[in-house]
Amino acid sequence: MQADLESGPWPYEGRRFAGIVVTNYLHRPLLPILVDSLEPQGMLLYETFARGNERFGKPSNPAFLLEPGELLEAVRGRLRVVAYEDRVVAEPRPAAIQRIAARRE
Repeated sequence: MQADLESGPWPYEGRRFAGIVVTNYLHRPLLPILVDSLEPQGMLLYETFARGNERFGKPSNPAFLLEPGELLEAVRGRLRVVAYEDRVVAEPRPAAIQRIAARRE
């Protein structure tokens, strides 16, 4: 499915998904909507750039970098965290990232 997720209302109102995958993208208003859009036992896999990435290049604007623990806060009390990382990776290029795997109970 394809949709413009920033310029209008959530296009999948009322739909639930068994899995949602987000990579290298941050639009904070979507975080609670994504969590709400999971079916029971549905998984959220989310990975994007974190604060500290500015030392490696772009993105460097804080508006596009997760704050420490921000993904954990986005799911706290709503999903069970299966795995979480907040680290610097070397591949495919050096970057500061956060990633989370979380399940709706």
